[in-house]
Amino acid sequence: MTTITIKNGQNLSRTQFDSIADLQDYLLLLSTQNEIELTKEHKAILDERIQDLKENPDNFLSFKQFKTSLNRKNV
Repeated sequence: MTTITIKNGQNLSRTQFDSIADLQDYLLLLSTQNEIELTKEHKAILDERIQDLKENPDNFLSFKQFKTSLNRKNV
């Protein structure tokens, strides 16, 4: 997993987001407030993942689906 450091020291939890789209929306919101700065490389990785999600939505699970599948395995 890639770590994104936010200048204001805010901690992000994986449980805050139900999907990659939610995370992307949140990061875009922060970036418009000049609170975070992504490198070109990070932006390219996110763009590739978003494009892959758009082209192959059945290949991905929402965070909620992923979390549920983990809970089933741990029972």
